[in-house]
Amino acid sequence: MALLTPGQAEAQMGPDYWKVSGVASDDYLNIRSGPGTGYRVLARAPNGAVFRNLGCRGTGNDRWCHLETPDGTVTGWAAGRFLSESGAPGHGNISGSNDVPELHVRSSGEVEVRYASGCTALYNPAGRRITAGASCSREQLSRAHDAVEGYMREQAGSDNHSGNTAAMEVNLSGSGLITNDRSIVTGSIRGHKEGHYALLLIGAGASCTGSIDHAPGSVGSQTSSIHCTNGAHGSAILNQNGLLTFSLTNGTAGFVKF
Repeated sequence: MALLTPGQAEAQMGPDYWKVSGVASDDYLNIRSGPGTGYRVLARAPNGAVFRNLGCRGTGNDRWCHLETPDGTVTGWAAGRFLSESGAPGHGNISGSNDVPELHVRSSGEVEVRYASGCTALYNPAGRRITAGASCSREQLSRAHDAVEGYMREQAGSDNHSGNTAAMEVNLSGSGLITNDRSIVTGSIRGHKEGHYALLLIGAGASCTGSIDHAPGSVGSQTSSIHCTNGAHGSAILNQNGLLTFSLTNGTAGFVKF
């Protein structure tokens, strides 16, 4: 007879449904892609949201549970200390996926928030809303804002509500033109610590490097000194909408849109 390991045995125990409870009234429970805080956040659920129990790992404060919304649209892991036993959700229960915003972080650093009802809102890397679908209600946008704000605080390693982006991961790419000869120039901004975002421009057979002090979109325009492999140097200006313009001592000038 095959024996179950402790983890396997525990995964088969527990109620059919969990309810989110014990989360601060102004916060949400993170639903992650794996059983631990190192996994990315897939969605955030308020107190009272009901999930199907797919099994748990660990014990006590180290317990993580695999969850799924009753309609199957959201599946992930959550800390077990914020879950309590629940009965099956009834019609109209707040556990419906419309009440659970799903966060998707694009390679550009933009954050997309989706609801199963069709509402979608897009936020820039600094957490400011860019666009929102016409189907989004005021309540959905409010919850989306709270979810993005919580995500930004988490990325910053801070529990405050100031929107601090000190540790925001930035990974942006863009392209544009050198206005002198209309040739292509590409650019990237990389970094994860305030004051240490590296700028790289490549075009016309040379590359230029510089740095910016704040995450793109988090402040107004920023200026960076740039130095190029062909000996030229100059400056670049990045505005809040992601447009970077540059000019060099050799007369070269252009722009990159991130």
